[in-house]
Amino acid sequence: MDHNARCCRVDPERLYVGLRATLRFIFWTLNNFYCIPVHFCWLFVLQPFKWFATSTYWLMEGIMFQWLLSMVALWSYSAGYHVVELGDDVWDLINERTLVLFNHQSTSDVPLIMAAFNSRKGLSNNIMWIMDHVFKLTNFGIVSWTHGDFFIHGGKEHREASLLDLGNHLQKFYIPRKRKWLVLFPEGGFLRNRKPASQKYAQKNNLPMLENVALPRVGALKVIMDNAAAVRHDDSSDRIKYLLDVTIAYPGGRPLDLQTIFGGWRPSCDTIFHYRRFNIEEIPRDEEELTKWLYTRYEEKEAMLQDYYDNGTFPDALTPHAAEYQPENVCRLTGARVVHDPLEFILRHFFFISSTYIWICILYWVYKTLFQLI
Repeated sequence: MDHNARCCRVDPERLYVGLRATLRFIFWTLNNFYCIPVHFCWLFVLQPFKWFATSTYWLMEGIMFQWLLSMVALWSYSAGYHVVELGDDVWDLINERTLVLFNHQSTSDVPLIMAAFNSRKGLSNNIMWIMDHVFKLTNFGIVSWTHGDFFIHGGKEHREASLLDLGNHLQKFYIPRKRKWLVLFPEGGFLRNRKPASQKYAQKNNLPMLENVALPRVGALKVIMDNAAAVRHDDSSDRIKYLLDVTIAYPGGRPLDLQTIFGGWRPSCDTIFHYRRFNIEEIPRDEEELTKWLYTRYEEKEAMLQDYYDNGTFPDALTPHAAEYQPENVCRLTGARVVHDPLEFILRHFFFISSTYIWICILYWVYKTLFQLI
């Protein structure tokens, strides 16, 4: 009897987590339905600007793109999954052409990056993303496509053609549209998928066996350096002048994933973003030297992540610069959480919900008018 009673007893905490996750899934599903279609409706209205006032069109498109990204930022922020920033202070570079490299652990990386970037005014609308072509098939993929992001194909059979397309894309879209930050994941995929091949390659070529990151691929970085990088960070060209190497570190080495961010069933936690800042002249142009430089950065990431997983405190070491590039005054981030303005979330939700109502009324009027004419 007691055993049956225990089996029938409901755990209030599990019930709350399950109910909360269900409501969150329903809300975020509706959020996609009242945001993304409206985004394209307004872009349709703005099309004349694209032909007669191109810079104005891309300015307005960028603002609306940022508003959509703020919806994604709210997914993690509302669940208590925060970003904590350490390392070099990089936020004076918002208006500078900057290449940003991230290690890639799971499907939660991109929403958390969007959350970190959305908190900085004028940044999210001026970013171009380089991501796997599979992302193009998602609900947000078409938004990224219209924004001018680049979808790269993996695999040996597509690699050369995809890198050639990337070079052309940088010349035709990234530079003319005056995007500032360019985001790249050099590992070419999630850690769990890339690690076996990475370790096999490392063993074959007498390279370090990495557990917490995968060996990066240098192809896309080389194309960017050849097609969009300045010679020095202080020259007068409108090219990439800085490189940020960002390490994403999840507590205990247990990455979140997109389903967890949607449902919010894991306890709230802090994910560390550790920034290292380099002037563009510090990055080698020769492919062999560039490969060595990038491998060294990932060996350093491996050591930092292992130290964090073992001890629970992220080792906030200074960025390694060659002696001739050592900066004199280095500003450091304090380890504060990224904070968002709740009023911005409220106003942007109001905009998308009210726009949905307006467009439903317009489309209904068009349908009714056409039906009466038939």
